Amino acid sequence: MACRGQVAHRPLSCLDRRDACDVPLIPKHGVLDMLHQTLPAPIETYPSEHPEIAWKDGRIVPWADCTLHVRMQAGFFGANIFEGLRAYWNADEERMYVFRLDDHLVRLEQSMRIMRMTPPFSRHELGDAVLELFQRTDFRGHGQANLVTYFGFPPPGDPVSHAAPSGAHITAVPMGRSPAAKTGLTAGVSSWRRLSDDTMPIRVKIGSNYQNSRLAQNEVRAGGYDMALLLNRAGKLAEAPGACLFILRDGVLITPPTNADILESITRDTVLTFARQELGLTVIEREVDRSEAYIADEVFICGSIAEILPLTSIDGIEIGDGQPGAVTRDLQELYFQTVEARLPRYAAWCTAVPAPAG
Repeated sequence: MACRGQVAHRPLSCLDRRDACDVPLIPKHGVLDMLHQTLPAPIETYPSEHPEIAWKDGRIVPWADCTLHVRMQAGFFGANIFEGLRAYWNADEERMYVFRLDDHLVRLEQSMRIMRMTPPFSRHELGDAVLELFQRTDFRGHGQANLVTYFGFPPPGDPVSHAAPSGAHITAVPMGRSPAAKTGLTAGVSSWRRLSDDTMPIRVKIGSNYQNSRLAQNEVRAGGYDMALLLNRAGKLAEAPGACLFILRDGVLITPPTNADILESITRDTVLTFARQELGLTVIEREVDRSEAYIADEVFICGSIAEILPLTSIDGIEIGDGQPGAVTRDLQELYFQTVEARLPRYAAWCTAVPAPAG
């Protein structure tokens, strides 16, 4: 039986999501009023930078033992496919939720298919492993996990063979919210162009692709900016390293399309859903000129680690009044409430981490 409060966009499968049935919906016109309450702060008291355990090839291992040999394709060529997931602590319930776990697992499978990797574990096995690791770390605060599948040793004389055996590992760390969520970031457009689909597809989350982002980010940091923006080969704005781009002009939210050499971002999809269903904005997916961003009313980026971060200037030109904008703020508050499983209509996006044993 369908639950009340389900959204039109649905993940492809379910593991152990928070039950949304029999929870009264918040009327759309009242969502933002409700959101302007102060969220309970997560308990950021984890005693170290990382837990003592990780998950590797089907079992929990000590953190220090979650290693690969340097001659494996994963280490030598960056032949690893990954998903970065966020888990959020709901302080009222004293429970952690992984955000859009199923969608991350689907995208991981798609990346493996493009790279001709034989999945080392099923989607269900990897989802259970993520939940088990977060359960056993018991962060009691927000966290982040890297779920990685990797190519192992290649056959002799064939160093990039797709037939190499594969494996998987998962590591999790505490991760709070960036202070830039409130203050915003300065951005600079890099001289490095975004990789194109006919070279190294950006829709594949493979470690080697991120050297493109490294070049861009280090360049703009050296120039005094916080964040890089990359142009695609057509000279249009693509995205930031690890984050998608949105601009607001005259009340219309605009973002580059997925065929503009950007990641098919799960956070981007979340923002599009909020903009249309909660804020009632007109949303257009089209190419964006560099100069168009200069004269936008608001600009922000979004990603699993970034969440939603305002950009206050690009190439030294102030965006709007140089402060995070009202629409960006509304989207942030929707996002922050949703990821902690506080909005019943989006409860299906939140997978509950089982309580620690004992």
